[in-house]
Amino acid sequence: MAKNALECEMYAGCLFHCQQGIEKCMKSVLALSGVLISRDHRISDLFRDETENFGEFEERFQALLPDVEEVEWYYIPTRYSVSTGGEVYVREFSKNEAGRICQTTAAFVELSRAFIEYRIKKPIPPDRKGLVEMLTINYADVVRRG
Repeated sequence: MAKNALECEMYAGCLFHCQQGIEKCMKSVLALSGVLISRDHRISDLFRDETENFGEFEERFQALLPDVEEVEWYYIPTRYSVSTGGEVYVREFSKNEAGRICQTTAAFVELSRAFIEYRIKKPIPPDRKGLVEMLTINYADVVRRG
């Protein structure tokens, strides 16, 4: 979605989907490390505190964290434009900004994928159909369809 939004010059949409991608990856990596998060959207501080539990992936995650922490900021301005504290965000986002954040997101998603595959000891299919099949077969007790 982020790449499509970037190509369509929908930069706020691109940035929102980048933030969501990073958030979901962080939550997946943390879940595989025994830390479950449900409602929080800003979790980079917790993630940073847990990197020592990521084994050989610790340094690579640490290296990406400064850029990833920047991406978390985009959640409110690109989705709601008004924070719970009453701050109003009126801002145009640029192609360069969205492109840079998209690259950061892609790097973080790929690193998270490698970490997850390492932890679950099996490859993650690259497409949605394969992923749904894998989840349905391996996690039938918790996967709901429909």
